[in-house]
Amino acid sequence: MAKYTGIPPITGTIGPICIYKMYGRYYIRTRSSLTGKRVKKDPAFRKTMQYAALLAKASRIGSTVYAIIPADRKQHALYRKLTGEAMTWLKYQWTEEDVIAYLVKQYTGQEVVLQEPEVVQLREPFRRKTRRLKGRRHRKCKATPKEKLPYHLFAYRYNERKFRQDYNKDLVNYP
Repeated sequence: MAKYTGIPPITGTIGPICIYKMYGRYYIRTRSSLTGKRVKKDPAFRKTMQYAALLAKASRIGSTVYAIIPADRKQHALYRKLTGEAMTWLKYQWTEEDVIAYLVKQYTGQEVVLQEPEVVQLREPFRRKTRRLKGRRHRKCKATPKEKLPYHLFAYRYNERKFRQDYNKDLVNYP
C-alpha cells in the first residue's frame, strides 16, 4: 500500500487502482481480484460460507437474548459477547433452543421452559386426475421450440446446469 501525498480527486476504485482514506491519510493499492460472487459460489470458500451461516444464526440468538436482558445492563459489548458465545455453542452442534436457554440462564438467571413443538398432522397431497389426450390432439399439444439454440449456447447452458447440480450436492451439508 502506498501513501498518496496531496488530496486525490476521488476515493474508490478507478480501473486497477483503489484509493481510500484511513486515519486521515490517503492510500493507494491495487484492486483485489476477489469478488463477493466468487466467495459465495467458489468451493474454495465453502468453509467461509458455513461460518457465515453460523454467524447469522448466532446473531439472531444474541439479539433474542439481548432483548430479555434488563435495560440497565444493556451494552453493545454485551450483545457482541452473546453472539460470540452463541457461535461457540453452535459450532459444537447445539440446537438454537438449547443455546438460547443456556444464555438466558447465564445472563439473567431465569429458567427458560421450552415448549413442546405442535404435532402437525400431514395429509396426502391433492392430485388432480388428468385426462390423457389421444391421437392427433395429443401431438399438437407438445411444445417444441421454434428455433434450435446455437451449439455454443446449448453447451454453455448444459455445463452450467451440471455445475450447479454438482455444487448443490455439497451444499446439503450446511448447518
